[in-house]
Amino acid sequence: MNKEKTPVNVRALLSEAAALLLGSAIYGLAIAFFIGPSGTIMGGATGIATTINILFPQLTIGSMILVINIPIILFGLKIYGWRVLWRVVVAVLMTSTMSNLFELFHMSMTDDPLLAAIMGGLLLGVGAGMMMSRGYNTGGSDLAGVMLKQKLIKSLSTGRIIFIIDLFVIGGSALITKSFNIVFYSVISIYAYTFAVDYIIDGNKSAKMSFIISDQSDEISKAIAEELDRGVTLLRGEGWYSHTDKNVILCVVKPHELYRVKATVKRVDPKAFMILTDAKEVLGEGFAAEEL
Repeated sequence: MNKEKTPVNVRALLSEAAALLLGSAIYGLAIAFFIGPSGTIMGGATGIATTINILFPQLTIGSMILVINIPIILFGLKIYGWRVLWRVVVAVLMTSTMSNLFELFHMSMTDDPLLAAIMGGLLLGVGAGMMMSRGYNTGGSDLAGVMLKQKLIKSLSTGRIIFIIDLFVIGGSALITKSFNIVFYSVISIYAYTFAVDYIIDGNKSAKMSFIISDQSDEISKAIAEELDRGVTLLRGEGWYSHTDKNVILCVVKPHELYRVKATVKRVDPKAFMILTDAKEVLGEGFAAEEL
């Protein structure tokens, strides 16, 4: 039995490593060959890092992304702990390293700022989407938005908080660099980024619904609620053969969160039985139409 399990685990590990490596490489390539040379300002840590690079070219964008994320991650570790944040740390380290590596070439793929904004945003979104689909997060405004939502600004959705942060970054960069044309290119680039991320993670905008049957339903429900900030519903079931009462966990998440749900359930109860299916439309808290 162990012999059958090992190859599957190795394949899963290699698949995850390949997605992380390729995703971070595409992310770094977008920054070094399109975003950086054109001065296009994205939101979050990448936008701040690009602004610093414009003012101080000797400071690479990749290094600045890492430096800017350090206090955000340290704050996040106090709230969530290493078990939740380790994927953010890995993603930030990988994207920063890849960005620095490609920046060594000092190369620009195009002199057209519009084309640079579109291609930079698309490639950045493809890279981020590949990592997000495996449960990794590049930190920056995404992580800051989640923490602000949970601790300070409960009246706004996480997506809107992230959008506001990005607007401040773009507006601040325009004021500092005195280049207001950059705002228009930044909006185009962010739209391209969002389109690419949505397409990679969730091309049809569906959500994912899971039914989980386990003798450790309370522990699994608590882990999902605390680590993913998702609600769960316990349904009452009965085993046909044993005629014993069982709790069935119903949980609906966004597509990029499904990987974390499966990992959480497997960690708490490796013997848990899971049914995963698509939910074509979900209405309610955490699933506003603009966030799906």
